[in-house]
Amino acid sequence: MSEPQLTGLQKRASKYIDKAISYQLRPGEMIEGHFIGFDKTNIDRAVIQMSNAADRTTLPLMTVVNYFEGVEDEEENGGV
Repeated sequence: MSEPQLTGLQKRASKYIDKAISYQLRPGEMIEGHFIGFDKTNIDRAVIQMSNAADRTTLPLMTVVNYFEGVEDEEENGGV
């Protein structure tokens, strides 16, 4: 059986799997955890393993990619 083909966005995101993410959804509401992979029921969602090991949530995959690419840009430019 072959592996399902990754979308272009999933390919971009795959290099960030197992990296920590700290993302503010709205004022006073943070998501902190690790990007662990892709939602099996919705290819446009990323699964985040929350700091509390029993909890998981999903975020839009584009949000996760933008977050990590923004972090890389900050690191390359010496931070903000």
